[in-house]
Amino acid sequence: MDRGQTVLVCGDGEEWVAETAAGLDGTEDGLDVRTATGGTAPESVGSVDCVVSLAFDLPELVTALRAERPTLPVVVFADGSPERVREVLADETLAYVRPGGDAQYDVLAHRIASVTSENTPTAMGAFDRHSEVIDALDDGVYALDDEGEFVFANEALAELTGYDIEELLGEHTILIKDRETVTFAESQLRELLSSSGGDDVETTFELELRRADGRTIACEDHMTVLYGPDGDFRGTAGVIRDISERKRREELLSALQETSRSLMQAPSREAVSSIVAAATERVLGLDMAVVRLYDADEEVLRPEAATDAVVETLGERPVYSLEEGEAGEVFASGETASYGTTHELDGSGTTVGSGLYVPVGVHGTLSVFSTDEDAFDDIDRQVVALLATNAAAACNRAKREQEVRETRERIATVLDRINGLIENTVEVLVEATTREAVEAGVCAELAATEPYTFACIGRPAVRGSRLDVSEWAGEATLAEESLALDDGAPGATALAEGDSEIIDDLGAVDSEWVSRAREAGVESLMAVPLSYTDSTYGVLFVCSDRPDAFDDREQVVLEALGRAVANAINAIESGKILSADKVIELEFTVNDRDLLLSRLSASTDAVLTSVGTVTQADGSLRMYLDAEGGESEALLTALEDDSAVRSATKVAEHEGSALFEVTTGESLLATLVDHGAVPKEITGESGVTRYTIELPYEGDAREVFSLVEDNYDGTDLVGYHEHERPVQTQQEFQASLSERFTDRQETALRTAYLGGFFDWPREVDGDELAEAMDISRPTYHQHLRAAQQKVYEELFE
Repeated sequence: MDRGQTVLVCGDGEEWVAETAAGLDGTEDGLDVRTATGGTAPESVGSVDCVVSLAFDLPELVTALRAERPTLPVVVFADGSPERVREVLADETLAYVRPGGDAQYDVLAHRIASVTSENTPTAMGAFDRHSEVIDALDDGVYALDDEGEFVFANEALAELTGYDIEELLGEHTILIKDRETVTFAESQLRELLSSSGGDDVETTFELELRRADGRTIACEDHMTVLYGPDGDFRGTAGVIRDISERKRREELLSALQETSRSLMQAPSREAVSSIVAAATERVLGLDMAVVRLYDADEEVLRPEAATDAVVETLGERPVYSLEEGEAGEVFASGETASYGTTHELDGSGTTVGSGLYVPVGVHGTLSVFSTDEDAFDDIDRQVVALLATNAAAACNRAKREQEVRETRERIATVLDRINGLIENTVEVLVEATTREAVEAGVCAELAATEPYTFACIGRPAVRGSRLDVSEWAGEATLAEESLALDDGAPGATALAEGDSEIIDDLGAVDSEWVSRAREAGVESLMAVPLSYTDSTYGVLFVCSDRPDAFDDREQVVLEALGRAVANAINAIESGKILSADKVIELEFTVNDRDLLLSRLSASTDAVLTSVGTVTQADGSLRMYLDAEGGESEALLTALEDDSAVRSATKVAEHEGSALFEVTTGESLLATLVDHGAVPKEITGESGVTRYTIELPYEGDAREVFSLVEDNYDGTDLVGYHEHERPVQTQQEFQASLSERFTDRQETALRTAYLGGFFDWPREVDGDELAEAMDISRPTYHQHLRAAQQKVYEELFE
């Protein structure tokens, strides 16, 4: 519109007329605004370009001016019923703008520009032809003329904006978009048009759409400038999509990440509970939440944290036994429960309108209520589930840290009680490089410390029910080469069940060795099992010349000492290869169908490589096999049908290779490991299995090769190398980590790494890996995160 056009504001109320004129004066359109009431004479008005009527029933002045100039543009600016609005819109000689909103005068100014312009809107024929289809769309669809005013709008846009279609038609887009957004869109389109060459151009941007009720909602606007076949401008079309739910999800996830950081810093499960309850209210806007923690001693769920609204509305929440109330049932089942209708919380008659009940791992439950029905949508349910999962992980971490603190406190207490015995014994354990040195040093320290007079260590005999005495110190008359383990003999229970034995009344034990011990002045003795995880290295016997010498304090000290000795022996026995400065690398091939890889590579034409092995608690071996070539399904079937295979799972498949997790019983690999070998590479191809192993420099490599050669046909030595070992080895790092992992954590981390989960782009996703482990995706990621945390702690702490 040309600047300086004259606009006459006409109405019956002088105050409303003056206010409207002032509003138009404040716009940037440069209008020459005049005012008049209904009784003003036409000849006193002069020449005007447009009239703004402040009433649906046109004042007499407006009627008189239109009689003189039938083409005089008139814009009705009044608030009325939908029927009156439709009447105005039906009159092609009138335009309409609804008052209201911060931009009402900008909208009115644009409308004046439209009706006074010589350009008329181009009809959007395509919208008319397909109006039924467009009206069925969930997204808002519109068309604008070259003045930026609506010439088409579907029902979805009307519903989205809160305006009737009739109220939108003829209005400028500034009605629902702020001026900054409109300016941005116009500049984008102008820039695109300048280089389009007459082709359609489009742009997409986000905006805060202004509704008729004053609310704003996040939307995405996709605008397209249309041209006809002859290159003539046809108008602008657009699609507006409500993205408020997506925005809300993004905001919730961002807030949830902040909460997760707080959770992972919580020092206890109780602190985790408080953070979760507060986050449910602050992050989700759900003001009624209760977190219960499981008391394993009492086997009950105790309310630990609750929002204020819960206490105010429902009162103090009760303690639940397992399977009592909704919280007890979901904790027992491990499955989330969701209710959108009124239901009872428990047998007390307390009801709520809606409820979400989510287990927090093995630590407790999160209950979220509302007095309204259908109060929770899918996003609420998803975020509550994520919050519970994060809370479970935080509880695991807090529990581990608490256990570490308690262990440190117990160690500190024990260290306060012990004297030079433990100090000297620890020195022996640290300095000893052989098992014999550990056993001899411990026995010597014990026998030299009051109130002990004799100590010895018996190792389980290969045959027969006895303990072969390996080291001893003290009263010489008690030293023997072996100790019988007849029924009731000292050490029998300690060796068989792993529990310490304390004998204060030696007269009640029928044993020749005990009889001689009594003659030597022994009044009491204690048999301590030397056990480390599933390995038992024998029994430590400690004798005293005092009755009742082994009180609780002594028992704690000696059992801790027994564990330390077993740990030291285990480290020496299993860690020789790790501490060796030089190693022998032995490479040999075996062409024998008794070997699994030989059988499989011969029958499937695949090249099989062991990329990782884990010895499990039951003695079985879990292998990860990488298969190149061959059909993966045929290979999986062959594995499942093989008598040596206990279980087989295809973990991942990509680019002509597949990864399998295979569990076997006895195997050559397990035998090699038992003899101190470290497998470096194992490959099966065309029926021949190739082994590359490392042995300690002092190890008898010839004996190991002879063992294989004597038991398997077609064994050939193809390589024998001696080389220096680095000061710090990969095996040392792996061993230290392996001790910290649970079986599930190690399996989750290994399958993720070997399966390509950490590659980019990812070869597999969490769903596939979780399915391979036969667990849910949240549980899989919980194990994976726990394993990763331990790796990072090993690296940086």
